[in-house]
Amino acid sequence: MWVMSIIGVVWFSLSLICIFAFADTDIEAAVGWGLLGLAYAVPYAIVGVVTTKKKKETDASSTEELLKLHELKEKNILTEDEFQAKKRAILAK
Repeated sequence: MWVMSIIGVVWFSLSLICIFAFADTDIEAAVGWGLLGLAYAVPYAIVGVVTTKKKKETDASSTEELLKLHELKEKNILTEDEFQAKKRAILAK
């Protein structure tokens, strides 16, 4: 998902360059590039960052669940088969 963010930032940067390049000669083209940058690149970058952050939070919670399962297995609360089944379910998420 970081690729989406990078594409968004690059697109927005190119839009800004075009705005400044066309500002003196063709104001309509400058406004068009500005609107493209705002309408496409900024939301694209935001979605990429939010999605990546959400995935990291999910990975952390899966790790915590696996550690808790391991503790239960070590205390003989879960059998080996139960542990493996629950581990597969967590990793399949």
